[in-house]
Amino acid sequence: MRIPALAAALAAGCLALPAAAILTRADRDDEEYRELATRYPAAVPLGPPAGIGALIAPRWILASARRAEALRAARAPVTIASRAYAVREVFVHPDGKPGGEADIALVFLREPVAGIEPAPIYRNGDEAGQAARTVGIGASGRIGAAARIPAGERRAAINTVDRVTARTLGLRIKGPEDASDLQGALAADDDGAPAFLEAGGRIFVGGIATRTEDANGDGVPGSVGDWEVFARVSAFAGWIDDTMGKAAVEEAARETAKPGAAGGRP
Repeated sequence: MRIPALAAALAAGCLALPAAAILTRADRDDEEYRELATRYPAAVPLGPPAGIGALIAPRWILASARRAEALRAARAPVTIASRAYAVREVFVHPDGKPGGEADIALVFLREPVAGIEPAPIYRNGDEAGQAARTVGIGASGRIGAAARIPAGERRAAINTVDRVTARTLGLRIKGPEDASDLQGALAADDDGAPAFLEAGGRIFVGGIATRTEDANGDGVPGSVGDWEVFARVSAFAGWIDDTMGKAAVEEAARETAKPGAAGGRP
């Protein structure tokens, strides 16, 4: 359990546990969750230190601040569909802190990801009441249980956006009678899991997991009554656009300045 994450949560008035992969309903087949995950290929692995993120443009991955920082520290490429992609730069939101409201970052790759269609970011302010599909890749298990299945399998779950603040989305873990057919919860150590929203037949990235609020006080992350908290992507659309735009301009300037490039030094 990470002390900084707990401190951030206490400041928010709730005990928070690190967010995580997908815990499943005890009365549903695990295969259903794994099959659902295949519909969201834009959820891409970032390697052991960095968990999972969302491909939002051919060279851009949206992730949590903590996971992006871990990726930067590792100085390692990202392996997607058995191909390694070098990281050019990592951009963490100025207010980005583990478990905080702005726990969000961008990973800029040196070349486009091949064979995967990016999911654009969600820009509307109507997330409340929508179904969110969360995809994780860490250790799994059953909602409310301590036992865990080893990490490595992609799983997705469907929950409802029950709470919206200026910068966050909240998904409450419900009892079987109120839950969606494939409700899931986030367990420990896989924050950054993307939540996808669907509109007009298209898939969008609507949230990035930041923490689990242990609202029922049982000390078990992802049990009935707890809240999954996500950075609200629509609230950070301006920062995302500005960051991507500035990075493209700076990269173009560097390429132009190279010896032998058109307009560059001889």
